[in-house]
Amino acid sequence: MKIVFILRAMANVAGTERVMSDKINWLAERGHDVSLVTYEQGSHPLSFVLHPSVRIIDINTRFFMLSNISLYHRIWETWKLRKRFLNNLQDVVDSICPDVIIVTTYSMNVISEILKIRTKANLIMESHVAWFSVSKEYDYRSNLIMSKIAHFYDKYIFSRVAFFDLLLVLTEGDKKDWSMFVHNVKAIPNPLTYYPDQIPSKSISHRIICVGRLNEQKGFDLLIDAFSLIASQCPEWHVDIFGHGEEESNLLNQINRKGLKHRVNILKPTSDIYVEFMQSDFLVLSSRYEGFGLVLIEAMSCGIPCVAFNCNYGPNEIIEDGINGLLVNNGDVNCLAEKMLWIITHESNRLEMGKNAHVSVSRYCKDRVMQQWEQAYLSV
Repeated sequence: MKIVFILRAMANVAGTERVMSDKINWLAERGHDVSLVTYEQGSHPLSFVLHPSVRIIDINTRFFMLSNISLYHRIWETWKLRKRFLNNLQDVVDSICPDVIIVTTYSMNVISEILKIRTKANLIMESHVAWFSVSKEYDYRSNLIMSKIAHFYDKYIFSRVAFFDLLLVLTEGDKKDWSMFVHNVKAIPNPLTYYPDQIPSKSISHRIICVGRLNEQKGFDLLIDAFSLIASQCPEWHVDIFGHGEEESNLLNQINRKGLKHRVNILKPTSDIYVEFMQSDFLVLSSRYEGFGLVLIEAMSCGIPCVAFNCNYGPNEIIEDGINGLLVNNGDVNCLAEKMLWIITHESNRLEMGKNAHVSVSRYCKDRVMQQWEQAYLSV
């Protein structure tokens, strides 16, 4: 197949970018003709290495820069940029003549332009976030007027998604939500980047690891609150959070207010997160919502259990409570603190859960899962 992926950019060292690079590389290695078309990459280097056969094209329509100009000029410049996006993308599609074009819900802002492309290719949309996080109503649920506006926006956007030949989501829960608007929906999980065949004997590091963008969704404020409730009972333990984002300064202030300096650390993202998992005792996922929870299966593949909020969606499809990890009522800080303290103080249970975690996520091995994605692309 000739496959074109359209992404905003591949500049962040984050889960979605890593998964997309894994998928692109796997398909290229299988002999497919794969192209990556970005529109906001600019001069930024790619965050992950791509197969040498992958064609990489940036059409240079950086919508994020519109926020720096006045509202009046923004309307005019937005119209011009959308027109340029359509023309440039049409030129690329005409030159490649793809069989399949794949976009993600991160490109909802240009969905109308993508649907105007003249092509015989099948159009596939992938959702890497929970349905309600795509919905603008979720953002404005406390404001009646904005909710009304958001409702009409949602109705328009989701009517556009229905024009795609196939919508691929990551969980059965998300599939159920999307099915209210789109008929042709299929759920396929994310693949593991790497699955260690064997896990070396673990030495106790007294380290809790957390990974994700520093934003409201990931709930690191809830994690800090929870750890503050038990920190005095486990003085040897500390929390390392790997990530960056707009909430970093707020989280650092919270850490200081709670007297947790040097007990809770915020570290830069790393492209070799598996090394960090191997040097940790367990992972906490404190997200308010998820599209899947890729970090869960990555940590579990390294033989460490996870303590996670049972948020929508992903954790309860990955974690068997009490077997390979622990599930916590979503948003319940006191319960999260109790479960963290339990897994800290029950070493033998923690190690057994880690062994079970490694075995249980073998079903997400790359070849096994990517064959499902490939078949979905072929079957449209």
